[in-house]
Amino acid sequence: MSRAPNVILVLMDDMGYGDMGCYGPTPVRTPHMDAVAARGVRFTHMYSVAPVCTPSRCGLLTGRYAQRVGLPRVLFPRDTIGLTDAERTVADCLRPLGYATCGLGKWHLGCRPEHHPCRHGFDRFFGLLYSNDMHPLHLYRDQQVLEETVDQATLTRRYTDEAIDFIRAHRDGPFFVYLAHTMPHIPLHVEPAFRGRSAAGIYGDTIECIDAHLGRLLDELRVLGIEDDTLVIVTSDNGPWFEGSTGGLRGRKFEVYEGGVRMPFVARWPAQIPAGAVCAEPAAFPDMLPTLVAFAGGTPPLDRVIDGRDIGPLLRGRGTSPHDALYFYTGDSLNAVRAGRFKLHVARGGEGKDRSQMPQLFDLALDPSESYNLADRHPDVVERLRAMMAAFDADLRADRARAAGPV
Repeated sequence: MSRAPNVILVLMDDMGYGDMGCYGPTPVRTPHMDAVAARGVRFTHMYSVAPVCTPSRCGLLTGRYAQRVGLPRVLFPRDTIGLTDAERTVADCLRPLGYATCGLGKWHLGCRPEHHPCRHGFDRFFGLLYSNDMHPLHLYRDQQVLEETVDQATLTRRYTDEAIDFIRAHRDGPFFVYLAHTMPHIPLHVEPAFRGRSAAGIYGDTIECIDAHLGRLLDELRVLGIEDDTLVIVTSDNGPWFEGSTGGLRGRKFEVYEGGVRMPFVARWPAQIPAGAVCAEPAAFPDMLPTLVAFAGGTPPLDRVIDGRDIGPLLRGRGTSPHDALYFYTGDSLNAVRAGRFKLHVARGGEGKDRSQMPQLFDLALDPSESYNLADRHPDVVERLRAMMAAFDADLRADRARAAGPV
């Protein structure tokens, strides 16, 4: 590898597995996302480790399960907790390796000054501190409120403008741009030029708007002559809410069935990733930190548990999953595990969890929609996966207790 890559990580909010054209028939047109897949790799078993915003983003940026970090649920403006100075994000790890870092869009890892993106490795920030249905909703530039009244219909364009400006200023690289779009989280807003264009209603309009602006970003990389040296990743934080497609997978946002946690994920890096690759190996958002740090020539933090693994080989279209299992929490409740072809559910929901009709064991190779419970057919698999869950959860809780120190 001749040089450390520039990295652009594009994250949608509540876009489903079936809302990207390269994953199958959809009324939503996403030609630029599809082109990223065609010129790179498409993952068919990439997982968020949570079905909601805050813990999903925590796993993505820290390489750690959010329950280990202490952010197991969605944060609200009244909350005083958030990402602490003890944690290290992808940006924290890349900046000492010479990267210029920029965070754009929705943060949602705490809204107190100590939780701000600029306290967690980002040189620049332009965006919102939490979801667009929360109040008061202010637009920030770095650590200052830029606008107290936000025209949400302009945000997709403005985030992209900021990304292009940052890339132009740092074209000699390397740079890391984390572009976390506000949409298609509700309430849905879209600029007038895209309203009414999609056959999938305003939900489709918002995604087609994001896709068009992604096209602007990709064009800029080409014009600047840096597309071969830039890794572009496009994904979503969790499954769709009231609208959107899971591509036939069971469940939606808030659930750890596949539709809530299996994500569309495409990546392009012409210098390294073969065009048209498809990866069917299980991987997860916490893998981003060790993978991107390895690409940059560094090593992940050694003073803490990192749940992610380096999936560089998978991105290049080869190798097998580095995970024995992937675990899925709702709040602080460990509700499901995937190990190989099997996925075991033991509860629904978080506090006051529902155990009716449990356990549920699904063979994802034969039944990706999780429609047929095989628990009574494979009691040995159920017990093996239960034991794995108990051991992992006990280790995580002990690790969190050690980090908290004496009471």
